[in-house]
Amino acid sequence: MTDEKDIPPKMRASAQQVPPKPLPRPQDPVEQEFWDRCQDGNLYFQRCSECDTFRHLPRYMCAKCGSPEFSWEQSSGMGTLFSWTITHQALHPAFAGDIPFIAAVVELDEGVRMATRLVDCDHDKLELDLPVELDFETISTDFRLPVFRQRKG
Repeated sequence: MTDEKDIPPKMRASAQQVPPKPLPRPQDPVEQEFWDRCQDGNLYFQRCSECDTFRHLPRYMCAKCGSPEFSWEQSSGMGTLFSWTITHQALHPAFAGDIPFIAAVVELDEGVRMATRLVDCDHDKLELDLPVELDFETISTDFRLPVFRQRKG
């Protein structure tokens, strides 16, 4: 019987276990609130109380008018594909089973753009302004990550 220390490190059983996908680690309460709000299965963006502009990433002042006043508004979850790349190399071992995957920027109907993943989409169907809709990927027992998929019909 071979002892595990005699096996090259990459071939050991412990190296073959897939680690959990990393969770966002926001450093700011307003960013944390964005992720907390995603957990109900909806996407929310800040909306300026002065000029009605939606904003993402979350921040304390409106980039258009400078107002610090805002509310959180539920997104329609509808948008279009603004940009994408097909990723063939996992930069974290937890994503190795997902490659190749589509890293995308989606422009939502509210006017904000969001970096995300496009799931369950044939790579041959990718085109600018492809209609997409919000979905969520459960990446831990208590965390859902917003992703998008091609809109039906």
